Amino acid sequence: MIDRLYDKTSKILFSTYGDDFLKYFGEYKNIIRELGTEVHTLYGAHRRLDRLALVDDNTLQNWEFEVKDINDDTLSRIWEYNNLKSAEIGAIMDSFIISFANPDSCKETVEIGRSIVFAPIIKYLQKMGLPKELNTIEDKVNDNEKITVQDELTLIFVTLSVKDSFKVKMLKRVCSVLKKIDYIAEYRRVVIDSLISFQIENFVKTKEEQDKLNEVVGMQMSVEELFVQTEREYVFDSGYDQGIKEGVKKGKKENEDEIIMNMLENSADDEFIVKVTNCSWEHLQELKTKFLESK
Repeated sequence: MIDRLYDKTSKILFSTYGDDFLKYFGEYKNIIRELGTEVHTLYGAHRRLDRLALVDDNTLQNWEFEVKDINDDTLSRIWEYNNLKSAEIGAIMDSFIISFANPDSCKETVEIGRSIVFAPIIKYLQKMGLPKELNTIEDKVNDNEKITVQDELTLIFVTLSVKDSFKVKMLKRVCSVLKKIDYIAEYRRVVIDSLISFQIENFVKTKEEQDKLNEVVGMQMSVEELFVQTEREYVFDSGYDQGIKEGVKKGKKENEDEIIMNMLENSADDEFIVKVTNCSWEHLQELKTKFLESK
């Protein structure tokens, strides 16, 4: 249940705040669109990245949210899924991991395979000094200054960044701030209130304390409703100009051929392509001939 709280909170915030979410973690790029996250592994399993977006330099960004310690197994899994998705789409992918774990117990890089070094950018919430940022937010509100969009993200992340023994204290401080604020854009206020209420439900033990804090966060939706709204599938469009469309329809031969051509462009070997796409060897050879003729 707690893992689900961290995971869904992060995904909802990514889709709600978009570019501001990236800036919050030091990534100053603009999201063109979110993309479908489904990955088909070499063994036929279906997996999902946490969040995937096309950004304004025409590269992909995969954002993963990890509650437990980051180790070789974690990074190996992300490395595999990223490579499969990058080959499918035919674009360079950068990886970012938001970690809620103790940074002292996590590894930041791992070598996988023969000579490939996988080095995602890892952001540890515990290193971001969010309790001090909350002090600044409290001072702003007490001085009748408006808080920023970045401050809004801190109000949600600060509780998730501290040890369990401090979570209730942080929630009370956050609710005290929210009680004094009435100018946050309505749709973001609904998200903030809903996610804070979700934390209250999970971290505050007594019903009396829960009810008292929930009086502050009145503009609520269930987290499941929020999640359904933000958990969307988008098609990758190589022209970048046809807007957002739903899902990639697997049965369309033209889409399958485009994926295979992208994989050839990225030097994927024949066996890998056949396993990932389930195309026949004969059809693959036809496409390879077309690919070579186009060069």
